[in-house]
Amino acid sequence: MSSKFVVSVLVIILFTAVAAVAAENPSAALVEFPPQSWMVTDDFTGVDLEVSLDGFLIGSRELSQREFEQVAGYNPSLHIGKNFPVENVSWWEAIRFCNLKSERDGLVPCYNLSTGECDLTADGWRLPTEAEWLTAFGRDSSYQGGDMTGRANLGSSNSESLEVLHREMAEKTTVPVGAYEPNRHGLFNMLGNVREWCTDNNDALSNNPTPLHNPIGPLFSPERIVRGGSFFSHSGSWARGYNAAMSPERASRYVGLRICRASGRKFTHDYRNPDWFEPYNRRPAGYESATGKLSSLLEPSGAGRITTVGGWETRRARVLAKWENILGMQHAPRLEGTPQVRLIREYRMDSYTGRLMYLQVEPDYWEKIYLLLPRRALTKPAPVVIVPYYDVDTPAAQNMGGKSYLPASVRSFANLAVRSGYIAVAVRWFGEGYTVGYAEAVAELNRRHRGLSGLGKWVSDARYLLDWLYSLPSVDREHIGIIGHSLGGKMAMYAAAFEPRITAVVGSDHGIGLEFSNYEDYWYLDGTIRERDPATDHHELLGLIAPRPFLLIGGESVDKDESWYFINEARKVYSLYGQADNIGFFNHRTGHSPTPEAVTLALRWFERFLGPGN
Repeated sequence: MSSKFVVSVLVIILFTAVAAVAAENPSAALVEFPPQSWMVTDDFTGVDLEVSLDGFLIGSRELSQREFEQVAGYNPSLHIGKNFPVENVSWWEAIRFCNLKSERDGLVPCYNLSTGECDLTADGWRLPTEAEWLTAFGRDSSYQGGDMTGRANLGSSNSESLEVLHREMAEKTTVPVGAYEPNRHGLFNMLGNVREWCTDNNDALSNNPTPLHNPIGPLFSPERIVRGGSFFSHSGSWARGYNAAMSPERASRYVGLRICRASGRKFTHDYRNPDWFEPYNRRPAGYESATGKLSSLLEPSGAGRITTVGGWETRRARVLAKWENILGMQHAPRLEGTPQVRLIREYRMDSYTGRLMYLQVEPDYWEKIYLLLPRRALTKPAPVVIVPYYDVDTPAAQNMGGKSYLPASVRSFANLAVRSGYIAVAVRWFGEGYTVGYAEAVAELNRRHRGLSGLGKWVSDARYLLDWLYSLPSVDREHIGIIGHSLGGKMAMYAAAFEPRITAVVGSDHGIGLEFSNYEDYWYLDGTIRERDPATDHHELLGLIAPRPFLLIGGESVDKDESWYFINEARKVYSLYGQADNIGFFNHRTGHSPTPEAVTLALRWFERFLGPGN
């Protein structure tokens, strides 16, 4: 008898003994995975998105028949053995077991047994999500084929001989849950033995993860994911990564489960490292501190240098009054009480529930908005991202019959925000809805509110939108962001300058200077802006926003290197507050439309200053 054979027998005996102990007390054989994230290029928008997981604990072994029977009171398995994996169990039986075990262990059950919905925030036992399962398997070491003999309890590579198939059917079976070598994380049988149910609906982790934090897949699928391969799975090239799905009502001798639970450790970024700011502060040579011909915010003509926050606040009040006069805000419409909304239609999407509505912004005029609520129930008030644009369809990447709809793209800010866990609200520019065209809209505006500019009308609408958002208990009032591209960027900057309830801003290639874009058109301001005091420009609006976070995105279309003049001058005000890193500029240099990298940085800006979504 060879020494190798003796060693092999001893190893199998040891694995079996360890498996027996673990089966008696599987919660003592959990492997903890810390909170973590990885990047994917989203097929839906083309944007590089960060997908993240909270920390979790997962069984180092598949659930044994012994433990299943102790909790459920029966053993459905066809390959009987107390320390063998339980199998022939449907998805519904698996989640019922998880709830029963949670109750027995004094934990909060995760599953609604009527709908199958899983509350990932509960501390009870559950099946892993596909993202968790793949993390435990090793996303960077997925099965690449090759001979797995002696390394996993899989079937053969035979795909031609029925005779061999029949012989294997008679010979192959499951093995104890602790057999074979564990993977590098210490988990046994992640490949082979039995396939394992996951919580998710089918196709949970395509390159369009839903949502981005703790992804759980589409809203509906007739099937649930099973991962890992079984004792009879083909071990050749037809294995297809051992990724499969099955109806949750079905049970199979090839499918079992591995239990999991939340660790309570949440995923967050650590922004204490100053390197996070580097992409937002890439000042080219000659623009490190240059401010061009802009007037000084802290050394106004005829006055001494401002050196304190109090001194700036006094100056700020004068700047605000000047700009309110430029916009004609004294002529803005007045509403009594909280604005009302009228629901047009509700949409149930994979990532969110959408409510297309009209918001009252004048006593007799209502503007279109689209509220996107994260699919998961909000357990606490959530940050909000406002997305102004021509109409609400493009920001949501959803055709709802509005004007100028564009399919999912880098401009789908509202969709990306809600997938990131924020409440998002897209809002239409008054020029598209006030009447039939821009000229008519401005004529109607002047008939109703003579002296109110187009951008003043928008600021008024934004204030009523914020009044309404403040009335919602689901809204975190301390964390309300706004982001817009082109026209929407103008709207974002102006709304934030005049409305302190907006707490973080991103504007994309909208023209940071009055001479950079068509602000003289009468749907924005009008031609008289050319006759302004030379000291007047948008660096004053940035001073009004300070010290709230402001990010400019440019592409050498309207916002170019010269935009640094405005950032540099405004940063002097930010520095008074000790918040010099709250203002930045990213120039992707590829034209008017933002790049995927720019949108990724915008989302990271909000994550930094609004906090993570739900």
